[in-house]
Amino acid sequence: MTKLLYDAMDRINEVVEEHQWDMTILAFWVSNATLLLHYLKKDTGLVESTVHFQVQLSELVNEIYILIVRDAERRIDKVLDAAVLDHETIPGFEEIHFQNEWRIFRARKKPLPEPPMNSKRFRPPSPKQKAKPSPRNIISLLSSTLFVLDLYEVHSVIVTQIVSQLFYWLSAETFNRIMSNRRYLARTKAMQIRMNVSMLEDWARTNSRQPENYEGATASSAEENTADAFKKYFEPVVELLQWLQCFSSLGDDIESFKGTLQQLTRLTPEQILHSVKHYRAEVGEKGLPKEAMKYLVKQNIDAATEKRRRHLSIVSRNSEESQRKQSEPRASQTPVPDTSEEEASNEAPENLLLDPSLMLPFVLPTLTEMLISYGAGIGGVNRERERKYQPFLPAEFVSKLDANSRTNSISSGVVGHIGPSMWNTDNNYEEDDDDEGDVNDTQLR
Repeated sequence: MTKLLYDAMDRINEVVEEHQWDMTILAFWVSNATLLLHYLKKDTGLVESTVHFQVQLSELVNEIYILIVRDAERRIDKVLDAAVLDHETIPGFEEIHFQNEWRIFRARKKPLPEPPMNSKRFRPPSPKQKAKPSPRNIISLLSSTLFVLDLYEVHSVIVTQIVSQLFYWLSAETFNRIMSNRRYLARTKAMQIRMNVSMLEDWARTNSRQPENYEGATASSAEENTADAFKKYFEPVVELLQWLQCFSSLGDDIESFKGTLQQLTRLTPEQILHSVKHYRAEVGEKGLPKEAMKYLVKQNIDAATEKRRRHLSIVSRNSEESQRKQSEPRASQTPVPDTSEEEASNEAPENLLLDPSLMLPFVLPTLTEMLISYGAGIGGVNRERERKYQPFLPAEFVSKLDANSRTNSISSGVVGHIGPSMWNTDNNYEEDDDDEGDVNDTQLR
């Protein structure tokens, strides 16, 4: 059995490595690997004798999960700039002039006459306009990813985590590109991008899903549906775009300015200050008052000082703990919980940008969640689904095993197995034959 399992693992690894940029193959094998893990955990004998193999199988599922995410990111990255950052939902903003930007080499367009009511401006966009990159391209890629995952019946707990990871990556990339390009740090561009993000948010709400057995899921499972995940991970982008749209219109009301800053919980003072310093003001648009600018600079200094103080405190505490452990006898050493990682996670990022390569914590479906999805469910009422995922061997494979078994039995003088296949544990064989067509569609490959 050990040779069978590990040889199978090697074959799966070879296929996955060869097709690491093919989402259909990856979805096929992450589904089968999860189902195999369910079979091993469900069987009381196999669950103990295959512990080490289950660990490696779990790692394989995690690896394939990462490959699926990276493949989807690669596809989205090709159209992200044109579809979200540069797509103009509101016409007319291209003629806006900005302060301190020379346009002497650009011919000023003559104002066009007001078109009549029956003009083509009231007609739907042409096929050529529809072909241009827009948020629809991102939506199409997200929808196709969901379609492939559903087609190969990837477990719902894994599907929701894939979508959440894509939302996080998409948000981080959008945020970083806005912060890194002064062209996007403008009121009109922020309005355009916000409308494009809203189209993605509408898709997340329309296609919102959550893992099966959500009410009974443990804390380790994916607890949020896809709509909540989008709202959570896109908060930094939304707050940045809202800030760019409103801060120049706050005027001299310092209290209103402070109140606005308090609502920006996902932006650091350093990020806010950077967006103000590199902001592209329109001609005639007022800048930030001096008093407000001084307050913002002070907030940034205070935050940097507090971060430095906490860092020194953590270093000092770790040093003291290390010295104390060295001075104590080994027998009396007791584990001390390390809170440095927890405290560091609550701190602002070290720089202005988010980390798009960060992988969110990945959890496998629990045994209960697998029973819900692959079995008869709590109470055993869904017998049809249980039969659908009942493991079995194809008839031609059983024939080969029986033939080999009879040959070996004759040569060794032992009587072979006669009757229904020993792999079938159901007493009602005729019912299994009737359901064979249903089972064949989802047999373990």
